[in-house]
Amino acid sequence: MFIKLWMHQDVVCITQEAPLRKAKEIFDQHRFRHLPVVEGNRLVGIITQTDVGKALPSAIDSTVNRDARTIATQAKVSSFMTESPVTAHPNDPLENVALLMRRFKIGAVPVVEDEKLVGIITETDIFQAFTEVLGAEDRGTRIELQISKKSSAIYAITDICRQFDMNLSAITVYKNFSYDQQLLTIRVSGEKIDDMVDALWDSGAKVNQVLKESGMA
Repeated sequence: MFIKLWMHQDVVCITQEAPLRKAKEIFDQHRFRHLPVVEGNRLVGIITQTDVGKALPSAIDSTVNRDARTIATQAKVSSFMTESPVTAHPNDPLENVALLMRRFKIGAVPVVEDEKLVGIITETDIFQAFTEVLGAEDRGTRIELQISKKSSAIYAITDICRQFDMNLSAITVYKNFSYDQQLLTIRVSGEKIDDMVDALWDSGAKVNQVLKESGMA
């Protein structure tokens, strides 16, 4: 899956010459936490809600007078933004972006193509993609299996789905489950669930769990 399938294309941005007051207004209005900083269509930085919060005095801080508060709100975004932020390309794999977010401990990555900002992807988008890929919102039966690490083992499972005319809507594999086995999770729908589960046992798979009609839809 590519980033372009999950990123937000209509990106709200701000210029580096804008005052912090403007950044705060945007954060308050849109309820998001990351704001790309641009000059034209070119990305020059990113500023977060946390950056703005640290820069602006608290409303309950009695040690800060009105003039100081005014001066703080007029400070430029460029003084508090992160320059040259981590970026991604629309055709980068989604999992690569997830690794970048974890490595750099960031919650959003601007998406750039031909030096132009074309989108932004956030940790919330990653979570949404994860739940959709796993079929979390689909109604059906979730089956967790332990199978051999041989490549033929997965083919055997999908063949059993076909034999019982089951609709396979999601499949995930955890290869490092143990030395000789991998953990396979599938989500299926159809009328022969019980017969299929029996066939899975007969194939040599260990069925850890069967959750029927567990979707959120």
